[in-house]
Amino acid sequence: MYGNLPPETLSELLLYLNENEDFASLKLLGTVSREELSKAVQSLAGQLKKEGDTANQSLDWTQLKELKEPYRELLGSLSPRERELLLKGFLS
Repeated sequence: MYGNLPPETLSELLLYLNENEDFASLKLLGTVSREELSKAVQSLAGQLKKEGDTANQSLDWTQLKELKEPYRELLGSLSPRERELLLKGFLS
């Protein structure tokens, strides 16, 4: 998360701004061309999208045969995000 924005949302926002904003202040700075900025923003947006896609590939905890029933019940009571964070903490 970036602030309250998930990576895929931030990626879409960056692409929208890149397509619809002229970034007039770039001319005043004179350090980066509009084309260079556009390529950088597209690259960053692509990386953020991949990050979001990777984060959305959650572990299928129902396939973990090592988990005993009380732990399965506990995991079942959590939200998908809470479950993912908990499992990542233990499995990493």
